Amino acid sequence: MEPLINARNLSKKFSTPGRELHILKDITLSIDKGEMTALMGPSGVGKSTLLHILGALDRPTSGKLLYEGSDVFELNNDALAGFRSREIGFIFQFHHLLPEFNAVENTIMPALISGISYKEAIGKAEHILDDVGLSGRLLHKPGELSGGEQQRVAVARALMLDPKVVLADEPTGNLDTRTGDELFDLLSELNKKGITFIIVTHNESLSSQCRRIIRMKDGRII
Repeated sequence: MEPLINARNLSKKFSTPGRELHILKDITLSIDKGEMTALMGPSGVGKSTLLHILGALDRPTSGKLLYEGSDVFELNNDALAGFRSREIGFIFQFHHLLPEFNAVENTIMPALISGISYKEAIGKAEHILDDVGLSGRLLHKPGELSGGEQQRVAVARALMLDPKVVLADEPTGNLDTRTGDELFDLLSELNKKGITFIIVTHNESLSSQCRRIIRMKDGRII
């Protein structure tokens, strides 16, 4: 069966005065539907850069990125943005919630941007927030939520458009151990429902629960 994601010979370079930084070096990997994959390695080896390219947030200097056989970087910027909003969810170490909006309002943002009606978006957001354990916190603003609850809202927001894959960059990195474990348990339960996850983490205990661990060093997969 064709993989969901097939990255071929991805490289990324940045030029600075008098120096060229080669962040990613000939990365080739595939991710199947339903996988839960940990991406690991020391700081500065290119994990976040690779995640951003896999999520079509950034373009590689060279190489191809195929989703279900189609090279997404052949799309123009507008079409690529549409693909990204429909197919990919993102969770970051810092939740990036808007402080003036409550949990439901933060969750529906991707849907409203995509043209879904407010009424439909509200109903779906309430359902997702219930699924992530926040049914009693729908009208609370970020400042009224714990760190773990804020990150659960970020998870709900990532799921709002039914993405095929969720990319998470250190999603538990800003949480204490117990809260981080609880969030990872939530991601694992969502994975069992068929959502594909690629998770950048330094946490060996959490990564050991993933189906696969990809390790990086000096811009390469080792």
